[in-house]
Amino acid sequence: MLLEAEAASCFSSTFVLKLDGRPVGKFEGRWLSEGIDLALVERRRLRFEKVGWIGSRFQLIAEGEEAPVAEADRSGLFTTGWDLVLSVGPAQMVREGWFATAYVVRRADAEVARVDRTGMCARGWCVQASGLRQEDLLLIGLLYHTIKRREASHSAAGGHAAGS
Repeated sequence: MLLEAEAASCFSSTFVLKLDGRPVGKFEGRWLSEGIDLALVERRRLRFEKVGWIGSRFQLIAEGEEAPVAEADRSGLFTTGWDLVLSVGPAQMVREGWFATAYVVRRADAEVARVDRTGMCARGWCVQASGLRQEDLLLIGLLYHTIKRREASHSAAGGHAAGS
């Protein structure tokens, strides 16, 4: 399966979601929050929410349900890895390499998904996976989206020049 997100327009915060080439919904980020609201074609609504004020734990929650569909949490304080709870069970999302922009999702030493940006200048991303549900791909993609937004915010704030 291939899940793609592409910006609706150059300056839009709305992204169109396509699953295997067919439109399945859209998502929009919230102002002053890392939360994301999703509207899927089958009239299903999901929320990608940060849990608590401190930390980096996220949940994908279906509207009207209490239990999260999928979850993600940082693997540790000084790591770029993420621990995931998917429909198939626990997995880990790690950077593909030192200078790579892509992340891979591994479950029991097998690579089950890969997420990367769609191009050098595009704001979109794509998740390629096998054996995972649509909600799992959404969590992986939205987590990647959040990671990239955090990196861009850090760079814009002059994080590379801190202390100089």
